[in-house]
Order: sequence, then C-alpha cells, then structure tokens
Amino acid sequence: MAEKIPEPVADAPAKISVGTYYYPWYIRSKHKWKQAMRLHLRTPQIPKAGLYDSRNPSVIAEHIEQSVRAGIEFWAVSWWGPDESTDRNFKDHILTHPEASKLKYAILYESTGRFGSFKNPDYSNWMDDMRYLKDQYFDNPNYLKINGRPVVFVYLSRVYFRGRGADALEQMRRELPEIYLVGDDVFYGDSTSVYKSEWAKNFDAVTAYDVYGQSISKLGGTQKAVQFLAHNYQQAKQAANSVGTAFIPAIAPGYNDTAVRDGHPGRARYFTDTPDSQPGDIFRAMIRKAAIPNTDPSCDNIIMVTSFNEWYEDTQIEATSGTAPPSKTDDSESGTYYTGGQTYYDYGYLYLDILRQEIEKSFMVTEGLNGTCNGKLKQN
Repeated sequence: MAEKIPEPVADAPAKISVGTYYYPWYIRSKHKWKQAMRLHLRTPQIPKAGLYDSRNPSVIAEHIEQSVRAGIEFWAVSWWGPDESTDRNFKDHILTHPEASKLKYAILYESTGRFGSFKNPDYSNWMDDMRYLKDQYFDNPNYLKINGRPVVFVYLSRVYFRGRGADALEQMRRELPEIYLVGDDVFYGDSTSVYKSEWAKNFDAVTAYDVYGQSISKLGGTQKAVQFLAHNYQQAKQAANSVGTAFIPAIAPGYNDTAVRDGHPGRARYFTDTPDSQPGDIFRAMIRKAAIPNTDPSCDNIIMVTSFNEWYEDTQIEATSGTAPPSKTDDSESGTYYTGGQTYYDYGYLYLDILRQEIEKSFMVTEGLNGTCNGKLKQN
C-alpha cells in the first residue's frame, strides 16, 4: 500500500512576509521573447507591460505597482556577476527608480553562471563577488535585511555546497559574517528522501527554488502533488530548525519550459484530478497547505514565490494583458507541442490577487483569535 502523506496542520502566523524572484534580463526583442511558451500559443498571451525591456522606467514602475498590489514586500533579483546586464539593470535602473522605496531587494546569486560545471565547480569568483555585493548593494537603504543582516539567496546551493565548497563558505563567514545566506537547498522527489540537517548547517536559512520538480513534475497537477510538497516542507523545516537554521517555504503557479529546453512536461495551472478546477487553484492550494503552515518566525515568516517574471519557464505571476482567449493549441507542427493539450488562460491580475487574498485571509484568521475591530484588520 502506498505511503499516506499526512495533511499539514495550518497554524498561520500573525504576519507573513512575501518575496518573489525577479528577472531583470529582458530586452525588447521578439526573438528573445519567443523563449516564452505563451508567445507560441495560437493567440499569444503577453505581459500587461508588453514585450518589455527591463531597463524601461515605466516597466519597473508597473512591476513595483503590481508587487504592491499583491502584498509582495521584496524581490530577490537574479544576478549573474559584476557589470553583467542584470547587475547594471538592478543597480542603475531598479534601485535608482523613483518608486524603488516601495519594496525591499536582495540578490539571487546565480551560481550556475559563477561556479560553472556541476561536476567540477570553480569557486574563484565567490569572494570577489561577495565583496562586490557588499560595496555596491548592502548599504542601500532598500536592501533586504533579516535580523539586521543583508540577505543573499544562493541558487542551487544543493548542487554546489553539499559535500563540497566548504572552504569558500568558511572564508565568507570569516571575512563577511554579516551576510545572511539563504541556500536553495531543499529538494527531494520521492517519499523515501529526507532532507538532512547536516546540509542546512551551511546556511542561515534554507529554501526551495524548484517547486515544480518536487511536486507537479512527478505527480502532475494533482491534489497529491500539493500534499507531497507540504510534507517535504514540514520535514525540511524540522531538520533545519534542529540545527538552528531557518526555513523559507516557496510556492509556484505552474511550470512550462518547453520553449527553451526539452525533457520537462509542462503543467498548466489548474488541478487535473478535480472536477471544474479553475486557473489558480494549484497556486492557492500551495499557499494554504504548503506555505503558510511552514512559515518560520526566526526569518520573518517569509514565503518565496517562484517567480514574479520568469516567463521562459512559465512560473510568472506578473499580470498578463488579459485579452487573449484560452488556448490548448500552439504554433508547433503538432499544434500541441508547447501546451501538451492543456488549456492556458490569459489570466490578468489573477495570481497577484490570489496571493494578497490568501495572505490577508491568514492574517485575519489569526487576528480573529485575538480580537478584531468590526471584522477588519487591526492597524498597528
């Protein structure tokens, strides 16, 4: 008999902080944007901001406005190295924007671009990169801090810092102990896998960037996939906390990277095992069952969203134009290579609004236990 995964027990904290991974790498080029699956639909589905350039101040303003609408408090911004386009766009265009102070910002350190090969990683950039980030970013008043320490997210730490890279980490701790290091360290795809506390010791907090790979990739767009993700997080949080490391749960609306690579079945954004399931149902369920019950007050009850605008993998919650009809067909020879026969909806503000509604609802439930004024949120 298959192992039954226990249902999580919801125990919402009074205040949840929401962050999202943000990508400042877009240029206004139809060729580049063709790497987004939704542009291959019979009627393309495009961002509300159009096929944009990440440096455009009106686009940055639009993205900040959308984030505020969703209750997002910070962006973890993709960073590929000093003087690379993401560095220039972040430093020279986002942080200097007149609306920048409405959010906080952290670095998402793109380890694949800085360490290289999974088999033989090269850590020679590591310390120079950390020094550069300290000099260029950490003193910015809008830079994200946890317990007064500047936050750096490290992508795929589970590849680069398990049983290797110890000298690089140790040097960073000696020279720059103020850095609050968050490892993308939690990932397992079957019921026999267990996240180990020894891995968590390397970091101040651990999280999981790849929500898809340990949920809907293997189990499809099913209720069981969300339940399994919640079980993973519950175990990982316990392991991390046992060695004094915080845990940050992550959620994602869906996934489809067929326009950029082969080998990953695309998943639309509704349950395939639930009659009349609507777009956004998987995202809503992940918030309720996997994220909120596993928030950690030692790291400000943060929930991460993968992602705000990673259109190439179709994990974005950024608003779409909302004008195109639903589509099961695409411009491939078969007519369904990109969609897999699933329906994709031009969802508009749906995911931004789901996020805000669910976080506010969890706050109201907790506040209700302590008393409210006329059924409304208490003002601090």
